[in-house]
Amino acid sequence: RVCYSVKAPRRLSPSHTRSAAAVPTESAPTKVTHSPTRPGTQPCLPCPPSPARLVMAAFLATTSVAAAAVAARTTDGRLKANKLSNNARAASGGRNRRCGARVAAASAAAAAASASVAASQADFDALWLWLGSKGVDTSGVSPRLMDDGPGGRGWGLVAAKNLGGNETALSVPASLWMTAKTARASPVGPFVEGQLPWVAVALQLLHEKAKGASSAWAAYVATLPAALDAPLFWTPPQLAELAGTQLLQNAAGYDSYVRGTYRALDESAMEGNPGVFPPEVFTEQAFVWAFGVLRSRALPPVDQGDGIALVPGLDLANHSGLSSATWTLNNGGLGSVFRGGAGPSMLLRTEKKGGLAAGAELVMNYGPAKIDSQFALDYGFADEFCSRPGYVLGPIAIPDTDANCFDKVDVLQVAGLLEAPAFTIRAFEDPPPEMRIFMRLLNLKGQDAFLLEAIFRKEAWGLISDPVSLDNETDACTTMINGCEEALAAYPTRVEDDRVAAEDTSSDPRRRLAARVRLGEKQALTEVMGFYSAVEVKLDKLEYYQERRLRSLNLLDRDGSSTYDPFEETMA
Repeated sequence: RVCYSVKAPRRLSPSHTRSAAAVPTESAPTKVTHSPTRPGTQPCLPCPPSPARLVMAAFLATTSVAAAAVAARTTDGRLKANKLSNNARAASGGRNRRCGARVAAASAAAAAASASVAASQADFDALWLWLGSKGVDTSGVSPRLMDDGPGGRGWGLVAAKNLGGNETALSVPASLWMTAKTARASPVGPFVEGQLPWVAVALQLLHEKAKGASSAWAAYVATLPAALDAPLFWTPPQLAELAGTQLLQNAAGYDSYVRGTYRALDESAMEGNPGVFPPEVFTEQAFVWAFGVLRSRALPPVDQGDGIALVPGLDLANHSGLSSATWTLNNGGLGSVFRGGAGPSMLLRTEKKGGLAAGAELVMNYGPAKIDSQFALDYGFADEFCSRPGYVLGPIAIPDTDANCFDKVDVLQVAGLLEAPAFTIRAFEDPPPEMRIFMRLLNLKGQDAFLLEAIFRKEAWGLISDPVSLDNETDACTTMINGCEEALAAYPTRVEDDRVAAEDTSSDPRRRLAARVRLGEKQALTEVMGFYSAVEVKLDKLEYYQERRLRSLNLLDRDGSSTYDPFEETMA
């Protein structure tokens, strides 16, 4: 949930495209093998990539790094995807810029982390005393160890008294948050100018940890877990269970991105300022840990951009997919005055109906729109009682080799979509309507391309929200069916084996989670493939744009027969 700076697809100028009338007839798509290229460059292609190949590439993005990510885990616990790691090394000049002291410190810190003791009840009691000393009303809830078993919920919040429906259980003022603003005001501040906000907060977190008891956030930092459950911190055998999944690709991307960021910071700030960045504290592993803390504890609406923040105490609430409660930002005013505060605060309320009995756990929903693999990526779990199997397709950009690329990108912008949109496919649901329309747009060509003319620009998205032509709808179905088939073929396990592993309560929780993620992705792909296969069967029975247009002009009757009578027109 940390906001990253991602290079947007290149916007083409009108000179990069031709009018539909000037475009020669497209030949049949050719299967193209893309050779590796430098970041920011386009591969040399013998012919334009077909929409089917573009979508398949999006489906199969995980397989390009799966084996490499598992095999390239080095002795210091580093997870690397070949392409991503090469890019990071190129950005840093391919040289190891850490001094010998920092390398030794990294090994010592890793050993210390593995031997660290989990926070105790006394640590959490101290956190509650600290919050109370800062004016926070802590009478509504208190911290409690809910489940300390492998893969368990760990610490959580329970009601200290009976709470009514939609009652504020805990409210933490912004003055106690750890933010990019507090980072810039700390000793690391001069070195985080121009850095992304999450980097600033991560560095401050490590700085406060290094200060120990003298830190203003000492009570909070003492309760943070030393070990995290996200795949970013899994062992090679555990990562092998994720082969073929999007989850493995995303974890590898996180790893390469965070370590590349660390190396750049080490060169620009850390190595030359050991007084501010003690090498035994600001290690690469520690920086990855700080990133993991942010990913797992900074929740909406303070999880992105300049607003990213760690909110002590409130981040103890565990997730439940059955809950509708989320963090609520109170920007001050009368509401905050009545609750005893004068400035912004973050609060968590009980469910609107029923309230919460004393001793019951206070839960919230970390992301009502998230799917299982997204929960697994950031938190290292997926809700067993509210499964959300799914698959994220994309981002998919209109290729600049498409003769109508500029017009198609314009249509996307007018419709309020990104130039390279992504779509979440969910099991038990039809594909998102926007994805169905996008597939028609992606495959729009030939005689159908007249819908891309400027005169139709504002209405184009609506016009293709229904089938355009037999050829276009056929291409859209073929694109999705072939993409799903290739994605499913990339998984090394069978559904039957995944189901057995997911239900084996005696096995490693991470192995069970990996099996659940595989099952969820496969289920979503299978159902989408079935949806488009069902559409493909009835293609000749669908009504297309030309028929709809003629019917709107009363030139077709209900049976699809022409109402035009040349004799009547002649007599008139």
